[in-house]
Parts: sequence; structure tokens; C-alpha cells
Amino acid sequence: MEKLTILLSDTQLLNIKRQLENLILSEIELTRKQANIAQRYMNKKQTCNYLQISNNTLDTWIKHGLPTIKISGSIRFDKIAIDHWLSSLAKSS
Repeated sequence: MEKLTILLSDTQLLNIKRQLENLILSEIELTRKQANIAQRYMNKKQTCNYLQISNNTLDTWIKHGLPTIKISGSIRFDKIAIDHWLSSLAKSS
């Protein structure tokens, strides 16, 4: 099989590089949105959806130590802190 060589100008190479960068960045952003990572801090409803549990179960988990952030009477939940908390429970059982 013969080797095929394609000669491109510097401008063409730069355009290909930019197109690949844009494609990769858009795919990363799409993946982040699909994984719902883009939004780190959540309210109770979002946290219930994230954990796939009911509001009553969330309240029980909070009593058992699920980390919360309280700001002026408003409660927020950090996905990273939740994941660490769940991992620590998995390791201890």
C-alpha cells in the first residue's frame, strides 16, 4: 500500500486545529451538561433529583449527616461534598 501525503498550508493547518479545538470543547460542554456537573450547588429539589430520592428521604439523610450549606436561611447542597459523604458511607460498611 502506498503512503499518501497531503500538503497543507500553515493557514489550513491552523483552521483544522481551530475546528478540532471547537469540536472538542463543545463535546466536553455537552458531556458536562448531560452529567449535570455544570451546576455544583443545588437546592433541595435538584438534590433530590441528583440522588434520585424523595424530599422526606433527603430530610432523613440530612439528619444522618448529609452535608449542607446554609446561607441566610436558604439551604444548598454541594455535589462534591455529597459524593464524598456517600463514598465515606460505602467505605465504612
